[in-house]
Amino acid sequence: MICRFALLPALLFLLPPLSARAETISPAESQSPNLAAHTVVVYNRADPDSQPLAETYAKARSIPPDRLLGIDCPVTEEITRVDFETKIRQPLDELFVSRGWLKRSETILPNPILGLPDNLPVQQSQENPIWIMVLIRGVPLKIAEDPTVVAPEALMSQLRPNAAAVDSELALLPLRGLPTYGLVSNPYFADKRIRPFGQFFANYLILVTRLDGPTPDIVRRMIQDAVETEKTELTGRAFFDIRTIEKKDDPYRMGDDWIEQAAVLFQARGFDIEIDRKPEVASKWIPWDQIAFYAGWYTWNFEGPFELPTTHFRKGAIAYHIHSFSADTVRSETKNWVGPLLSHGVTATMGAVYEPYLRFTPDISLFVSGLLSGLTFAESAYQSQIALSWMVTFVGDPLYRPFPRNFYENLDSAQTAKSPNLPWLRLRKARLLANSGSISETRAAVNQLLEDFPKNKIILEGSADIFRDLNEKKDATHLYEEDLDLLGEKESQDRLRIMMKLAEIFRRDEKTKAALGMYEKIAQEFPEANRGTGLGDRALSFASGEGISELPPALQAYKDSVEAEQL
Repeated sequence: MICRFALLPALLFLLPPLSARAETISPAESQSPNLAAHTVVVYNRADPDSQPLAETYAKARSIPPDRLLGIDCPVTEEITRVDFETKIRQPLDELFVSRGWLKRSETILPNPILGLPDNLPVQQSQENPIWIMVLIRGVPLKIAEDPTVVAPEALMSQLRPNAAAVDSELALLPLRGLPTYGLVSNPYFADKRIRPFGQFFANYLILVTRLDGPTPDIVRRMIQDAVETEKTELTGRAFFDIRTIEKKDDPYRMGDDWIEQAAVLFQARGFDIEIDRKPEVASKWIPWDQIAFYAGWYTWNFEGPFELPTTHFRKGAIAYHIHSFSADTVRSETKNWVGPLLSHGVTATMGAVYEPYLRFTPDISLFVSGLLSGLTFAESAYQSQIALSWMVTFVGDPLYRPFPRNFYENLDSAQTAKSPNLPWLRLRKARLLANSGSISETRAAVNQLLEDFPKNKIILEGSADIFRDLNEKKDATHLYEEDLDLLGEKESQDRLRIMMKLAEIFRRDEKTKAALGMYEKIAQEFPEANRGTGLGDRALSFASGEGISELPPALQAYKDSVEAEQL
């Protein structure tokens, strides 16, 4: 099957120009009114697990019982347009109107359909009190294409589909009179400035996400992890997988740019980041672990480092893999990306239920800007999405705020509570000092860390990383080696990662013998990773560049196997 994920160049002219980057806000500015008071929870009465999950979520977020709305609809993930209209949208519309939530009046929307210049008469909500809607597992995921719907000839064919995510259609519930076909411009899209959701936007749209996944237990875990994480904030490492697309006019380049900008934002906030820049998806053998955030692309089904049982997501982790059908189903533990990510411990994610075209998927850098500014998952998600009535679903607690307060407030509260997240937060503080260019203050902060957390493996590796980035190679090497001595055989991911970092320091510092020795140790202890990560090839290239003809045994064996494959 040929994937049409690349945005056709002609579509670029239909969109507003991309800003260099949306202006961010402080966490204090990001605090909307109590969003739980503006939230409804929708469950499917035909699914026996749906109502109990809705009640679990409502209790966790203190949402009153009268905001739980039961509907009777199919339990399948995909439904027809007729079923969506008669069994989901219309019943919810009637409920909202009967409760006085939707009071509409006539208005004119200026060219709301992307690709058409026409203004459109609609009925628009006034003072809509429902800002957020949660669809609970059991509510259908997507609406199949209806061939009986006819779009105007003036609308280019790529923009005519009426297939959509259920969430994306329900987001427009405050408006009546929109056509079924095409994409509707999102007034909350953050093309200029990240900002909290409020009444102005609620008269146009509702932020709709879903609590869904392969099993009810996974959904319960997602709810619990979001609430628990907010007691301090999301901690861990951030990993990014870009394709390194060189041509600036390549329509796929946009995806790389989004991910690269997201990495820059995390790094600026003191996170330990890693970027895989190989064109193919990140190797299964790359030693990623303690993952707080992941963004990457581009392959059909779940693969890469996450497949290994030694790779762990942090509680509250957020992850997103760009692909045309990443959310074709969200209830499989093996198919596509959304379901497998959730089954491996992720708390919130998103994806496309049908072919969306790249430009009409979430701009991951805007999404990250929202999160780091203190906004909720729902606010951040919808500010990253340029159009609605389209193919994208957001899966997670809409009220989840992974960075709920000012970083230093979180740090103080974590210290008072002696939180297990404290080492991660203290490391972030040290990295923020390093980012500011204050080497003496950074060194003092790192030394204090090492004193406060003796023989702590997270602190040792993080401190070594900071010294490495400051070009303090001797100190970095000492700490990496101390960390390596503490790591047992079962901590294979950590051991491999430290050894790779040491090999790179030795190589750059022209310590030929030490570098070759570390490459040999990796080849002995981790033969699959040596091949799968490309590290073995790097070792051979290094040895050749140094004029070394006699290789140690494991590297020689690797070289022999490579040459045999080439025959």
